[in-house]
Amino acid sequence: MEILIGIIIVYVIYRVAKGASTSKKTPVRPEVTVRFEVSGPGRYAGDSERYERPSGKPAKWYSAGQSVSVQGYDITGGLIYVGETLLDTSGYDNDACLINPKLKASPAEPWDGGDEMSYWPQYARISPKCRGAYLKWLAGGRSEPEANIGYVFLFFYGLERRLFVDAQKGSVPATERAEIVQEVNRLLKIYGGNRSFRGYASNLLAMEWVLYQSDKPVPAYLDFNDRYCSEPFQVVLAKYVSAGKPIPSDVALQWIIRHPEFGLRTPARRCTKEFKELFSRRYKQQFGEGLIVKPNKTPLRLEYRAASSSIRGDLKLKVPDLPNPFILTAPLKKLSSLVEECTNELEAYSRFLGRKDNDPNSLAALALLPKELMHQSPAAQKAKSQLAQVCAYGVGLISVENLYAYFGEKPPLQIGKKESENLAALVEGMGFGIAPDTRFHNIKPNLDGKVAIFPNGHGIDFRPSKEYRTLGTILRLGAMVSQIDDDLSPAEEATLQSLVNENRDLTQIERDSLLAFLQWCLNTPQGTAGIKQRLSEVSTAEKMAISHILISVAFADGRIDPKEVKHLEKLYTTLGLNKEQVTSDLHTLAAANEPVTVGIRDTEPTFSIPTPAIEPLKPKGFSLNEELIRIRTEETRQVKGVLEGIFADQEEDLAENDITTITSTSENPLTALDKAHQDFFHRLLQQETWERSSLHELCKELGLMVDGAMEVLNEWSFDNANAPLIDDGDPVFVDVNLAREIVNVQ
Repeated sequence: MEILIGIIIVYVIYRVAKGASTSKKTPVRPEVTVRFEVSGPGRYAGDSERYERPSGKPAKWYSAGQSVSVQGYDITGGLIYVGETLLDTSGYDNDACLINPKLKASPAEPWDGGDEMSYWPQYARISPKCRGAYLKWLAGGRSEPEANIGYVFLFFYGLERRLFVDAQKGSVPATERAEIVQEVNRLLKIYGGNRSFRGYASNLLAMEWVLYQSDKPVPAYLDFNDRYCSEPFQVVLAKYVSAGKPIPSDVALQWIIRHPEFGLRTPARRCTKEFKELFSRRYKQQFGEGLIVKPNKTPLRLEYRAASSSIRGDLKLKVPDLPNPFILTAPLKKLSSLVEECTNELEAYSRFLGRKDNDPNSLAALALLPKELMHQSPAAQKAKSQLAQVCAYGVGLISVENLYAYFGEKPPLQIGKKESENLAALVEGMGFGIAPDTRFHNIKPNLDGKVAIFPNGHGIDFRPSKEYRTLGTILRLGAMVSQIDDDLSPAEEATLQSLVNENRDLTQIERDSLLAFLQWCLNTPQGTAGIKQRLSEVSTAEKMAISHILISVAFADGRIDPKEVKHLEKLYTTLGLNKEQVTSDLHTLAAANEPVTVGIRDTEPTFSIPTPAIEPLKPKGFSLNEELIRIRTEETRQVKGVLEGIFADQEEDLAENDITTITSTSENPLTALDKAHQDFFHRLLQQETWERSSLHELCKELGLMVDGAMEVLNEWSFDNANAPLIDDGDPVFVDVNLAREIVNVQ
């Protein structure tokens, strides 16, 4: 028995030893651990998977026009890899695009199985149902518009591999590359509405040109505006720098847009067309044919950001031998200041477009555009021609209704300060001026009245002097007097014109503006409503000076009828003077029988007014020159501007005060948001541009869903400013200025 037990023990030891020896001589296939990398928004890192290295029949590439049958589906369009083995760039797994004909596929439609597809699909790991849907999409000509975008990407992965793996080894002819480019452009027409696919497809087309055709002009189908194209764009920039050529405005703008340290604010993004046009004009003004950048020594190195998970980031590309000016910051600082200038000038127009239901072609919108862009509108060009006819011989009068019609607009129900300023700005943009201009003449046009149009206008830098404003008030008061007898005489008009023409303290622009304003005043009934209270603050010396000027205008035609006397008495009373003084002043004038003289400074000689049909009379020691000097002296002594504000719109002032009161007493608009959304709002203000992945993390921290949170803030923004706060996309843009305006103004 003991012998038997010993034999068994010896046998067991022998078998164990033999097994160990055998294992050393025949190693088993090692298992490989692969972790998929995260390199794009929405992509995920899957759990580590263990599998054996692929083996089997090598894959074959089917070019365009070649046919192959897989699991009963006849695919005639080619441009796919079919087989059992096609290692990715890591060398451990099959490429995601590989169609393994041995894997099961279940019947399905191209729009089926979308919820089963991962963000980075692989043919070997999708369900049989998804394989069937994908194969049917391929067999159907890759044209089903409702196909799940995951199937489009799965096919796209194969095109990427062919161009950037196989072709880099020199095994792909130019004709085949052209077929791939043609196919991608075709797919873009069908599936380009998907932002992600459009970006990756645009990048592929651009990089194909960089690697294989950069010696040729940039093809029309390339668009370097997409952020995915920042790498290939660097070649475009480098070619200009390397050749020492001026950088065109569109390339310069693209440089700053694509650079990670710079970006565009909301006005530049919302008003893309207008911003590019304005930038181009200002760029040419500043840099002529273009900015010239000296080549730097850093060589250009590019990476291709693939959509496929099978093409790793360490893929080496054979790029042209060029410098890398993209990394330079000195030229970008010059461009950045220009971008900021253009952005600021489009701020008001952008804010207008951001509000609901506002028409970008309306008069209100055009009035907010910079001058060089305003006149490009067809309506503005037509209006410019018509305005030129109105004032072909100097100042011209036109009805407000017709002026709006010139711009293809119906007159508003009423003309407030905003409408008046918009109309004036639009006329200025056409190269003309308008009177009255509420910004300078302190009065708005009437809907049923007329306006005066004059050539050249005030210009964007016009800053009216105190002399200008004071004289404008006197002209309006003088027009009142000239309208008393409903018969404007040439002498009365000449007297008022002389106040402007002979004034040496006015600039030419101020003279043109005041003469146009005078024409409007003389042809528009002038009332005295609202001036009594203002005139009560004027000094006695100023009142006397004003009364002398007014009575001089009335007597300019050499006669005064009873109707004029009564009206002058009312004006004297309004001025706070004794109405009996009118008769005394008239007798003084009548006794003189001397031509009226008009001058500005007592140290300068006076000038005679051309003798009208009825010679105007003026007594000794009672000249317009002296009265203007007296007004100017009094205003200087008092350091007050009461006279220039006589005709201010008191109702409008009151309305503005009411708005200020309401604004200052209203509650903080943030109280309409709960704490989580308030926190989200404050965090968003830290920067204007956000990667969507970063917003996901932020919302996760605050317990919010990113899409819902952005929608809540946009609705809140519309309630408070009638404009969106967040521009969804990838990246996401936040209108920080609007956010601060809402919080501060409210």
